[in-house]
Amino acid sequence: MNRNLLSKIIALISGIVLIYVAYNHNNNSIYEIKGSAYGTTWTIKSSEYIGDHHKDNIKKIISDIDYIASNYKEESEISIINNNNKKYYFVSSDLFNILSIAKDIENISQGYYNITLGKISSNLGFSPTFGKNLIHKKNDTFKLDETNKSLEKLSSNWFDLSSIAKGYAVQMVHEYLIYENLLNHLIDIGGEIIVSGSNNEKPWAVGIQNPLSQSDDASVIIKNNNNFLAIASSGEYRNYKSNRNGEKITHTINPNTLESIKNNILSVTVVHETSATYADAYSTAFNAMGSELAMDTANNNDIALMLIIQSDNKINIIYSDKWYDLVK
Repeated sequence: MNRNLLSKIIALISGIVLIYVAYNHNNNSIYEIKGSAYGTTWTIKSSEYIGDHHKDNIKKIISDIDYIASNYKEESEISIINNNNKKYYFVSSDLFNILSIAKDIENISQGYYNITLGKISSNLGFSPTFGKNLIHKKNDTFKLDETNKSLEKLSSNWFDLSSIAKGYAVQMVHEYLIYENLLNHLIDIGGEIIVSGSNNEKPWAVGIQNPLSQSDDASVIIKNNNNFLAIASSGEYRNYKSNRNGEKITHTINPNTLESIKNNILSVTVVHETSATYADAYSTAFNAMGSELAMDTANNNDIALMLIIQSDNKINIIYSDKWYDLVK
């Protein structure tokens, strides 16, 4: 590896492709509320006043989803299911919605999106084991019954909803704000973003940092032009560990090998026209696939995708066809 490429990769790992708010564009007479959850922070900006009662309701939405989907809380709904030997469960409507979207993306991604790898993730140290002996059974999934909103577990594998829960929370906060007629807002929970309406009659702007620059200039500025857009990113520069041999252990697992992914993708960005939940989960699915299959899948399913990849000792940015239609 030459020194020039190494310096670019160091710059990348140091924080490039982190989705960030283009503050200069968005910071004219806006109201802001913020907090912390899911081991990260959240921010909501709006050109309309957000009262304290809305902040309380938003905090409750975020907290409620945490108590549904968290692998860190032994009393969460998904942890109770993980630690129970029952086969059938009647689940909350929110959990059923999350599982339904996960199942849809599992099918679209040819199984590369798999939320039943929780034991693998826990064994790698990315979530608690709760003192359990974690033996994962390969090639198992789950079934859902739409009629009675029930779940059928096909093995004792654990669910891990970390790749979809933040996106779902962003979507639920957005839907609350729309219901309350707060139409113009930007929601950011740990890098999962929705932009809706306008910012003082201008579009919201979200920048994706230039991977070839060590300064904070953006290579791509995404503007919503008064419409809804959900933006999600995935990349192993965010969440990884090193083993005793210094090898990189990532949170994203290849469901075929049951090991941390090893491919040429450095970062994934997905822009979705209707759902932050889909955007969040798609970004993980594409990260697990590898660049060629990810791009083919995005094009075949009309998904706006941007990949930053390492190829032939170079760092390249490639886009799906939908990206050019959606991101203008």
